[in-house]
Amino acid sequence: MVDLKRWVWRGLLLGFMAAFLGGGVTAHADTNTVTKVPARSAYVMDAQSGQVLYQQNADRRYPIASLSKLMTVYLTVKAINDGKIGWDDQVTMSEDLLKLSHSYAYSSLRMKSGDQFTVRQLVEAAMIASSNSAATALGEYVAGSNADFIKLMNQQSADWGIEAHFISSSGLDNTDLKDYNLVLPNTGKKEENLVSAKAITIVAQHLLAADPQITQTSNRTEATINGTKIYNENSCLKGKSQYKKESQIDGLKTGFTESAKLCYTATYKVNGQRMIATIVGGDTTFSAMNKLIKQTKQAYQLETTPLTSQRIALANGLATTVSAAPITGQAGVWYQNQAASLTTKVETKLTPAQLASGTVDAGEPVAQATVTDATTGAKQRITYRAQQTATLFADRVVFAVQNSADQLLKALSQPVVNVLSK
Repeated sequence: MVDLKRWVWRGLLLGFMAAFLGGGVTAHADTNTVTKVPARSAYVMDAQSGQVLYQQNADRRYPIASLSKLMTVYLTVKAINDGKIGWDDQVTMSEDLLKLSHSYAYSSLRMKSGDQFTVRQLVEAAMIASSNSAATALGEYVAGSNADFIKLMNQQSADWGIEAHFISSSGLDNTDLKDYNLVLPNTGKKEENLVSAKAITIVAQHLLAADPQITQTSNRTEATINGTKIYNENSCLKGKSQYKKESQIDGLKTGFTESAKLCYTATYKVNGQRMIATIVGGDTTFSAMNKLIKQTKQAYQLETTPLTSQRIALANGLATTVSAAPITGQAGVWYQNQAASLTTKVETKLTPAQLASGTVDAGEPVAQATVTDATTGAKQRITYRAQQTATLFADRVVFAVQNSADQLLKALSQPVVNVLSK
């Protein structure tokens, strides 16, 4: 059970591609039907709203191989966003990880003794080339040790309420990790990461929210890290053999082990709306992904409404307002049979910390737009962030941070509502 090296991947996939390009699976006669994906499980959702367009054994846990790195990179980005580490921090590789990087079977980026890599380079190596050493090094740097990072992975899964069990940050299993001192105590000899298609799609959703630019890394077909060329085995990217212009795939992560089979989480856009699709345990994953995207686009219609910057009143009865911008320029709802009827409501939403301090800093969330489809009841919520720093009272000095929110501020900061209808 191994993560295959770049050239092994390439040789394996060439065999599959012959089947793909020789005709593949024909589309179902009913263009409004999404046919069963030839894989263990699959899941498609709108990344912004979480609306589900397709699911197949989506809650059942399966091996997911290197899709595991999506959680590793998410926790790395979270640590950066929280100010605990930085993109330009230098990371020295341990002897065990250097040894892993020299493995014939498990490595896509060979590392030399004394090499240092920035956190950004390690993220690139993990996302583009699926480097197991890079992913493990990120975990060790974020949490202080491999074991502590795995605890973080499982704790984050529990916090989100998703079906996931992690024993490695790379996706390798214990039969692969035993020679590199990376097997967690009290785990089985053949134990491996077991994660549902729904769960890893949700991880990808959180990663996109934490770092919207991650697709600019994951869509690169090759890169150079410390003088070493690395390659991306995502064959659906532009310029690769399974690229389809109509799919608009721009990431995100592939994975393969003998146990997991081919796994793939793809990101793409439909009329500007960010989507995520996952296939776990397939044999023809790239062609299957293109077909899945095509069929969901045929089966569903997308109704969108634009979101624009607004002046947000920070408290009732007061003149204090702040200019705020939505994190995305549109919201959308998918429908099949009846056309959507969208309404948009923007409400002031301040955090306890903002209420306690009496200030709102630039970049902080201050409001939320709720877009509702009156036909189905489907909702999408979009955050608005302040574009400048402001105080809740124009003539009041900045408050000292308190343990509990000022009761006057609580009373005054009930939701202030603007209603826009489309």
